Amino acid sequence: MIKRAKTWAIIPARSGSKGIKNKNIIPFLGKPLLCHSINFAKKLDFIDRIFLSTDSEIYKKIGLRYGAEVPFLRSKGASKSESMEEHVLEDIRIKLLRRKEELPENILWLRPTNPLRDIKLFKKAFLRFKKYKKSVCIVSRTDPRIFTFKNKKLIPLHPSFKKKSMVRRQDCRPTFKIFHGEFFKFPNKFNKKFLGSTVYFEVQNDACSIDIDNLNQINIYQKLIKYNKKKYERFLHTSQKNN
Repeated sequence: MIKRAKTWAIIPARSGSKGIKNKNIIPFLGKPLLCHSINFAKKLDFIDRIFLSTDSEIYKKIGLRYGAEVPFLRSKGASKSESMEEHVLEDIRIKLLRRKEELPENILWLRPTNPLRDIKLFKKAFLRFKKYKKSVCIVSRTDPRIFTFKNKKLIPLHPSFKKKSMVRRQDCRPTFKIFHGEFFKFPNKFNKKFLGSTVYFEVQNDACSIDIDNLNQINIYQKLIKYNKKKYERFLHTSQKNN
């Protein structure tokens, strides 16, 4: 019987980003971007292993230097631009079984593009995850007055816009953006709904809502943080020690 570990932090970092070349290792506040997630995971006392999933030897070397485990590279099939989290999880599961290595029981999914995180909030989220045994997402507030389009015309998603042209944000139900960090059970098979049908959440400080997608954002966020260091310092993880 294969021994099961407790909780792993998994940091997914493929090398084929289309928006920014090698986005996941681009310097941010003096460190490769993915290293902020590794340093953060080291500060969580409930994390048993820090696992970097990457298809790149260069990323692997950087991850190892900062303290992540990289026992194998991600397969090409799980490293495509259209590959989803479930493909990465299945790639990890299959390769661990082939190597007769232990499987994780719980996962904390940490994307490199969200470098600012609140330790206390993640600990709170983990306690909720343990209590309810259901997935817990770290979320950030976002404006609920969102539009899509059809035939080059705006289409409101909020029903109140059907009756009037403007809607106050405070009159709408709160809405949230996810993908800042997720706690969930490691799937025993390929599963697109690996978070489950019931997902709890914790709302993070707005200062942590940074999600890096292009070079302009990197430049703006770095300047913003440098000029407002007191506001951001407890959410920064440029070092392995608690800030």
